[in-house]
Amino acid sequence: MRRNRRGGGSGLEFGGSGEDSFVAVVVTKLTGALLFILLLTMVIMALLPKAVDLAPPGVGNDREIAETEPIPLSITTPEALPEAIAGRPYAIALAAAGGRGPLHWNIEGPLPEGLTFDPASGVLQGTPAKGTPQPLSLSVRVSDGTSIATGSARLVVYQSDRPLITPAWWKPGLPPVPWRAWLDQGVGFLVLWLIHLVGMSTLANLERIAVQGSVALGGSDAGSLSVGRRYAIYRNLIRLSTLSAMLVLGVWLWTAR
Repeated sequence: MRRNRRGGGSGLEFGGSGEDSFVAVVVTKLTGALLFILLLTMVIMALLPKAVDLAPPGVGNDREIAETEPIPLSITTPEALPEAIAGRPYAIALAAAGGRGPLHWNIEGPLPEGLTFDPASGVLQGTPAKGTPQPLSLSVRVSDGTSIATGSARLVVYQSDRPLITPAWWKPGLPPVPWRAWLDQGVGFLVLWLIHLVGMSTLANLERIAVQGSVALGGSDAGSLSVGRRYAIYRNLIRLSTLSAMLVLGVWLWTAR
């Protein structure tokens, strides 16, 4: 504390060191400088154009060209259409690129029975009734009202080897047996011959048992001969049945070619 004698008066005042006064001056000047820099930066950012307002070089020209010159109309669907299977639903939508306005489609050529075509949407759908012996050649044409694009397409409809039905829940899920292929390879004759051998062997065993029973009961030779004649007739019937079955199988394989 010191006495103040300025202006002819007297009073008390608190004094400070010179270092505190210097720090206060420096802080004041730095704060003013920072405010000035911040204000200058804001002015510069306001004057600079934004990036979104600047168009990249060449973009405007390309956009104008695109607006004045439309993409030519063309069919983008592959020439080979996906295969169809007789008895199963089928659907495919034809596609095109370019052009202006709504598209109108047209297909020229024999469509498989069961398939229909919608000219407005370009959708070919339906359930083909039967397969085709060879690929069908179709002519495809699309128009947007001002231009026309043409192309070709091929469609194949396969015929399934077995009926397309859902098996019942109570039927066992056994794989299908190619009976026709087996019969064509002669398996049918082998099965008939095996059945013939089993039948003849069974008759021989039954005949032996019958003869032994006749002898055990004190039968005469006439009884044994009667048993032998009866089983001889049985053997001839089995031979005749086997021969008839083989003959019928051979005729069926020959006529089914």
